[in-house]
Amino acid sequence: IAFAVAFGRIGTLGPRGTALLLALAAFAAIYLVPSLKYPANPPAIGVAATIGLRTQIYFAMVLISVAATVGAAILWRALLDRLSSWDAALVAGAALVLVLVIAFVALPNIDEVPDAFPATLLWRFRIASIGTQFVLWSGIGLIFGALVARGRTIATPTAARA
Repeated sequence: IAFAVAFGRIGTLGPRGTALLLALAAFAAIYLVPSLKYPANPPAIGVAATIGLRTQIYFAMVLISVAATVGAAILWRALLDRLSSWDAALVAGAALVLVLVIAFVALPNIDEVPDAFPATLLWRFRIASIGTQFVLWSGIGLIFGALVARGRTIATPTAARA
């Protein structure tokens, strides 16, 4: 649905570029930004009694991040009538950062990693988690973009392609 809404509306990107850009934006909004506030922890880390609260505030951060990203895209599009694409992107990006900083400050901090837990193991787990999500989202974007481009080629009559 996001691709159908965005295709042809975010510059001169083809289907592959649009799909990849949307996938990377989704990676940032759905995973990366929330993970900066609430990074992934290995299994069995944290207090079992707080899992409900931790889940709620993590999903609140995801919702805020996605809404702010969509809002920044809408703001960028609205500003194109008055500003250059670059300036509109700077204003929309600044608005996005402002909303996210407010959310980072307003939402509670969670630090339940035991002091004795090895820092290098925690760091490796978090980097591996980010890498896994990056591969997932970029793979979705690349494969979806290729399928859409192929579908458009197949659907276009030979005479119209020439």
